[in-house]
Amino acid sequence: MDKTQFHSEYEQVSDQLFTFLLRSVGDRDLAADLLQDAAYRAYRSRRQFRGDSTFKTWIYRIAVNTMKNKWARAKRERNWFEGVRDLDTESSPTPEELFTGRESAMELSRVLMLLEEGYRVPFMLKHVDGLSYSEISEVLGIAVSAARVRVYRARHALRNLLREDMS
Repeated sequence: MDKTQFHSEYEQVSDQLFTFLLRSVGDRDLAADLLQDAAYRAYRSRRQFRGDSTFKTWIYRIAVNTMKNKWARAKRERNWFEGVRDLDTESSPTPEELFTGRESAMELSRVLMLLEEGYRVPFMLKHVDGLSYSEISEVLGIAVSAARVRVYRARHALRNLLREDMS
């Protein structure tokens, strides 16, 4: 991929990728840093892009890996993200229903940060960025069935966390 093609493709996904990173980390400056790091890594590796996947899934995978590396470093330093609480399940608003209102979306964003990375990222790729399970599997380097399971478990965990938060 030449420079011109890279810039053209990058311009088409950069805003959406920034939004994904912002919702993943909850901090605008950190999301901007991650986007810059991911863009730099992608640009350096642009000749290795074989076109087996779309540019979008390829750069999302680079961004997710960049974010994972950042989290791993942060976890080692400060032990940021702790486990998700295991609560019972009963009927409550689904995460999708809560996205309908701004206030609810903000609440969901806050609760999303409580999910483990392994569930939060697939959930956001599916429900925020609209990627298919096949695309999620490409981005994360996992099987399609694993992508489905992680999204399902994320929904389940979010439902429980939101129920707990409302009580």
